[in-house]
Amino acid sequence: MKIIRIDVNSNKIDYEEITSDSKYLLLGGRGLTSQIVHDEVPPNCDPLGPKNKLIIANGTLTGSPFPNSARTSAGSKSPLTNGIKEANVGGRGAMMLAMHGIRALVLQNSSLELKVILITDDGIELLQGNEYKGLGNYELHRKLREKFGENVGIYSIGPAGEFMMKAATIAANDLEGYPSRHAARGGLGGVMGSKGIKAIVIKPTKESKVKIHDLKKFRESSTPFAKNLAKTKEVFSTFGTPLMMKAMSGYRGIPTKNFRMGSFDKIENITGEKLHELIIARGGKNRLACSPNCVIKCSNLIVDEDGNHLTSSLEYETMALNGSNLMIDDLDSLAKIDRLCDDNGIDTIEFGGTVGVAMDCGKIEWGNAQKVFEILDKEIRNNTELGKLYGNGVKNIGEKLNAKRVPQVKGQGISGYDPRVFKGMGVTFATSPQGADHTAGAAIAGRTANQAKNYGELTENKGKFELSYELQLYTTVMDSVGCCYFIGPSYENMELIAHAINAMYNLNLNRDDVIEIGKKILKTEIEFNEKASITEDMNDVPQFFRDEPSIPSNIKYSFPKEELKSFWDKLRE
Repeated sequence: MKIIRIDVNSNKIDYEEITSDSKYLLLGGRGLTSQIVHDEVPPNCDPLGPKNKLIIANGTLTGSPFPNSARTSAGSKSPLTNGIKEANVGGRGAMMLAMHGIRALVLQNSSLELKVILITDDGIELLQGNEYKGLGNYELHRKLREKFGENVGIYSIGPAGEFMMKAATIAANDLEGYPSRHAARGGLGGVMGSKGIKAIVIKPTKESKVKIHDLKKFRESSTPFAKNLAKTKEVFSTFGTPLMMKAMSGYRGIPTKNFRMGSFDKIENITGEKLHELIIARGGKNRLACSPNCVIKCSNLIVDEDGNHLTSSLEYETMALNGSNLMIDDLDSLAKIDRLCDDNGIDTIEFGGTVGVAMDCGKIEWGNAQKVFEILDKEIRNNTELGKLYGNGVKNIGEKLNAKRVPQVKGQGISGYDPRVFKGMGVTFATSPQGADHTAGAAIAGRTANQAKNYGELTENKGKFELSYELQLYTTVMDSVGCCYFIGPSYENMELIAHAINAMYNLNLNRDDVIEIGKKILKTEIEFNEKASITEDMNDVPQFFRDEPSIPSNIKYSFPKEELKSFWDKLRE
């Protein structure tokens, strides 16, 4: 496997082989992106300047038969948080890069000229990309497929990325060919835009360069695990993450009216069950895989009343932040918001949080979906002053409007869980070096990190520091090997991952060794953040979560600030 460094200004390309004694051997995905950012990016540099780097990396198990192991990590210094950031995504790209023998692409410097990176069996070249300037992801991907073939893998940015908006995403095409998968959090699409790269196109390779030392030994543990996942996730496969809409409202913790409430009185109109009915009635699809060798298959494809593709992968987070949070209770409206965000290349979570602040300040009427469409389709797409206000994140609009209730941590908008109610998630939001990122350690209802432990009841503080710490640690490992965290960031699964790594690389790691990899990655991220002035004094949620009880649960955020500040002390023990 190779790390490929591309100077986007001079078009110079350098190749670095990952040998058996390389420090990068056991680092893939988030582990690799964070290590390169830590080692090579000046902590106080401008995230949108030439000294920042953008790393596109697959996991250490990507290219293998391990279930759900073909995710891509994008990593950089974040324009939103000004700290270290990794955002991961499904789609075609990770597996295709691995098959080309590529562990990571590192984009360096900056370019005023728009370019496309093309990867083929003949090598890598940078092509002129001005013909794609200003295109949304849907038209862009269509044109790239016409030019380079239907089976290409694509990473790209929409207009928001070109305009270097801080909430911009990196799109990846899904297995059906749509630009529906997004490395969304942290504004890394803006970093890609600052590099002048409109798209990375990967043509299929004739022969895979992925090597597995002992495939038989590998399958001994991975095959039974895959079969068990497919069986135990059956309901999740059918309904996907939207199934959580009704449940999270029932737990009284779904963001509603800019986190004023935790239950939505019109939730029945936008449940996962209701979406499932709509998909089936119109001839859409469910049970779709988000990436190769995904066995859970929780994605969906939604068509309009005429049977035309509307959007793919409408997820819980998008529905919660743009649905109950904005008091919008229409599934077609949520699907359209999702499509417009995907086309523009804007984070649906960050965008929903941003609009929620605007509605809270009286700038938009609650539930006005038409105005939301206009902001995306006219303002953000055309980089107007209003578009900049809504395209640069929750913290930005809060400052511009002098808002009193701004749901963000370390510059990144809070996702679909009220931190007052979901106590474990509230710890993750406050302490993650990634900003308020649920995927960094998703302590949702029913999730544990170790089957032998009791982490307490959902809405009580007891046990939640331990739960969040362990979930963040195990999730970091999952992100490094390239796995979707839906397979389970748990103590038990660290043993499975150790077996897979050993069989693939001819090593002799045990569970503790794998967990130690996660600890080192987190230490690396925290160290970079401290140098970038993102200190552990910032481990907290906005004050309004402490002052205002969530309605109707009447619960406030109550973790002591000093304890949140010292949360990572045990990592250094």
